[in-house]
Amino acid sequence: MLRFDAIVGDIPYLLLGIPLTLAITLVAYVAGIVLALPIAVARSAAVPVVSQVVQTLVEFFRTTPPLMHIVWAYYALPVLVDIRLDAFTVVAGALACSSAAQMSEIFRGAILAVPRGQWDAGQVIGLSYGQRLRWVILPQSLRLVYAPACNALVSLLKQSSLAAVIAVPEVMNRGWLLAAQNFRPIEVLSTVALIYFFLTWPLVL
Repeated sequence: MLRFDAIVGDIPYLLLGIPLTLAITLVAYVAGIVLALPIAVARSAAVPVVSQVVQTLVEFFRTTPPLMHIVWAYYALPVLVDIRLDAFTVVAGALACSSAAQMSEIFRGAILAVPRGQWDAGQVIGLSYGQRLRWVILPQSLRLVYAPACNALVSLLKQSSLAAVIAVPEVMNRGWLLAAQNFRPIEVLSTVALIYFFLTWPLVL
């Protein structure tokens, strides 16, 4: 029989993981955006070699699971190259790479959606490629980015739960530990799911 009343006293313990969950999400999201824009520009410009290398990296991070990146960076780097990173850095970095790959495609699609005539108009009045991109193309493309960028943020917030596998004490990790202690995994994980719902719900309105 389900007894949610048995875990009411443990809810504050779960809520203590929210700041860390949000910190992982925001760091990964901001870092992802910072990386994504130059990646999108490089791919849109179709610079030989550079564009191909960037595309390979983007496709790698888009087609492989973030969990693999987290586990590999946390456990393999110390063995292979003697680099040891703290758990927060590993999770935020791995999710930032995945976010950058996804966001770069969003930015690239928005840039390519701007009519070619806008590029030509900028060239006619003597603007350089960088000036056209900064003053003409990006202001028009950014308005197309808002909705998919919000979806990417929601996805990233949920993916932050992967930090639990390397014992980062965010919401999901606390839920696992609590469920192992009180033997009520359904009640605990249902409460964890509800916490994630209230965290992500404002972003999808």
